[in-house]
Amino acid sequence: MKPMDPETNIFRTLLVDASPVAVWKALTEPELTKLYMGAMIQGDLEPGKKIEWIFREERNEPVLVAKGTLLAVQPGERLRYTTYSPSSKLPDEPASHTTVDLHLISDEEGRTRVELWQGDFAGLPLAVRRTREVGKLWVEKLVGLKRVAEELAQAKAA
Repeated sequence: MKPMDPETNIFRTLLVDASPVAVWKALTEPELTKLYMGAMIQGDLEPGKKIEWIFREERNEPVLVAKGTLLAVQPGERLRYTTYSPSSKLPDEPASHTTVDLHLISDEEGRTRVELWQGDFAGLPLAVRRTREVGKLWVEKLVGLKRVAEELAQAKAA
């Protein structure tokens, strides 16, 4: 197996001062995803099922931010799905979809290491630029995930 190209694959790791249960909740509950993703996740969390991230405007008109298919769902451990964003201006076909894989790894001190991989952007137009742009967005989203999960953990401890 050849190593994944860092030019067309995103790798991010973040340490969260919360349990995998709190991080999972922040990853999968619509009202919580809205706080850091800007959109609510919708769909049944079962492999093979479709999911969407929906933003609701003030007039309550739903706007599709992204959509995909769940590939793996292991509560508190792993969330893997394909993803497609209409804003990419790419055709909505399998070749335009990438895969996101999130692993939640507990440590001895009650924290969670979140490992994110998204790829492979190779074969898409402007692959390296697209990878960098999405990678920057993930930094923002992961910092938001950390904040929401840690607030959940603190509220539960209080």
